[in-house]
Amino acid sequence: MANRENGRGRLLCLLEILQKETDAAHGLSTQDLINKLDEAGFPVNRKTLYDDIHALEDSSIPVEKSGGKVPKYYIEDRDFEVEEIVILIDAIESAGFMTEKKKASLIKKLKGLTSSPIASELSEQIQYIGRHHSSNNDFIYTVNTIRRAISEKHPVTFKYIEYTFDPNEKIGKESFRHDGMLYILHPLALVWENGFYYCLGIRPEQSKSDKTEEIYHFRIDRMKEVKAKTDTKLAKTPKGFSVAKHAQTTFGMYGDDPQQVTLRFRKNLLTQFYDRFERELPIFSDPKDKDYLQANVSVSVSPTFFSWVSQYEGGFSIIGPKSVKEKYEAHVRKAIDAQL
Repeated sequence: MANRENGRGRLLCLLEILQKETDAAHGLSTQDLINKLDEAGFPVNRKTLYDDIHALEDSSIPVEKSGGKVPKYYIEDRDFEVEEIVILIDAIESAGFMTEKKKASLIKKLKGLTSSPIASELSEQIQYIGRHHSSNNDFIYTVNTIRRAISEKHPVTFKYIEYTFDPNEKIGKESFRHDGMLYILHPLALVWENGFYYCLGIRPEQSKSDKTEEIYHFRIDRMKEVKAKTDTKLAKTPKGFSVAKHAQTTFGMYGDDPQQVTLRFRKNLLTQFYDRFERELPIFSDPKDKDYLQANVSVSVSPTFFSWVSQYEGGFSIIGPKSVKEKYEAHVRKAIDAQL
């Protein structure tokens, strides 16, 4: 029995060594593996080592062997490719709702999905500068509460954080909005937008009578004391609601109800246009200038939308309706006047 348990432990130790320390560019020779097993308390001869490697292969563990005078063993096939791990690390680093400590913890776990040599290379190659981060990890529990509430078909209640200036402090002071008012939200979805987690939902109990299906957005890291309102059933999803389409029209989770706007833009900005809007959206030539195009888009008219238009320095312009055009002109004038 003791020999069997020792064999199991040795086999698991061998597997861990291969998974953590090897890849196609960093294999270990037979003697390397014998030495490492010995250091771990599992002395082994060559024949037993070969038997253990065959046992791993028989268990569908993809142990590979390089050619040459001194063959080396390694594991290359993993659940995640290095490029996929890099993408996930970048997503975590860009998440403004996480603390630096939580980011470091998750990134360490992701690096554990590849070999230690590659993990070390990633640490040296990937540098992140000036990324925003939250000051607490409440979002983990908030997300869990909201997901459970959606699953069990209940709205949630919470208080919402805002920041005010305190002349006695060097940073903004955190306080509850509306003197700690308890919000009631019927959550529709959780959305990650521009580095932040948002909860989208409706507030039929707290909306104006004619806007019971208006979509609200709340940043997860600013939602506090979140609880499921178990005595109330979740309201029906507004007819025709689509998370993807809604996110596209709101330009950063802000703005009023979507409305039709006619945009005029230079032909060489068509790529930028489709970066923002659906590929199937019809476009047509501008009747006054062959170098320009026009398109009718559905957007929530907001300062965020106006900022998107103005960033192209005249490459995009709003030509209708007149009310939206006037709002945009007023927005630009205010920005200019603030510089005077």
